[in-house]
Amino acid sequence: MDLLYQQLLAPKKWSAFLDLGIWRFLWAGLSVTLQIAAASIVLSLILGLLLAVMRSSRLPVISWIAVVYIEVVRALPVLFMIFFTWVVASRAGLGLNLVGQASLALTIYTAAINAEIIRAGIASIERGQVEASRSLGMTYTQTMRYVVLPQALRRMVPAQVSQIITLIKDTSLAAVIGVGDLTRRAQIIYQSEFNPIQSLFVVALIYFAINYSLSLLTRRWELAIGGTVQAVGPSRDH
Repeated sequence: MDLLYQQLLAPKKWSAFLDLGIWRFLWAGLSVTLQIAAASIVLSLILGLLLAVMRSSRLPVISWIAVVYIEVVRALPVLFMIFFTWVVASRAGLGLNLVGQASLALTIYTAAINAEIIRAGIASIERGQVEASRSLGMTYTQTMRYVVLPQALRRMVPAQVSQIITLIKDTSLAAVIGVGDLTRRAQIIYQSEFNPIQSLFVVALIYFAINYSLSLLTRRWELAIGGTVQAVGPSRDH
């Protein structure tokens, strides 16, 4: 019990979090985390939409390019993708800082997942609507733009929010290349304050608050539209 008290409950282990400077330090890390997440979310949605449309194309070459990208990227670990992008960006002189490199890596990976979510959304649209649109003289592009995509994007929102939650958690992996995100700053705190359990617990609560709020949003949306669209992907194990 004495050891448990010393490691978990001793006031000196928690005293660091009475310092406003510690919270400013963590806030700066959270800002970096959200910056990476926001950039990756927007860019991966754009690239994922492009890949989904390419994969649904009737031109075999275009469809094949999308399939190769999606299947190869989805089969790679996220941590490997971050390391690989970091090495390539550094050697190629792309001019990206560590935050940019982490954002690029997560964009490349998440775009492949988003492409499958969007493709599942497209596939959920009744074929009769597509045939009716084409019978009215609409081209394939017009059918996708005005009939299929507006409905598909609405249906895929719950699955997409779930992927955003996963992406926010994946940002913690950027700490391995030295990005000063929330996880990395937790490490810095406990290395100086010698309170790893307490520091990681506080940061875990911050991640939980963000992701649980998004999870509640997803559930409400599912109830509003009466279902979700799920994309099948490889198992994830960090």
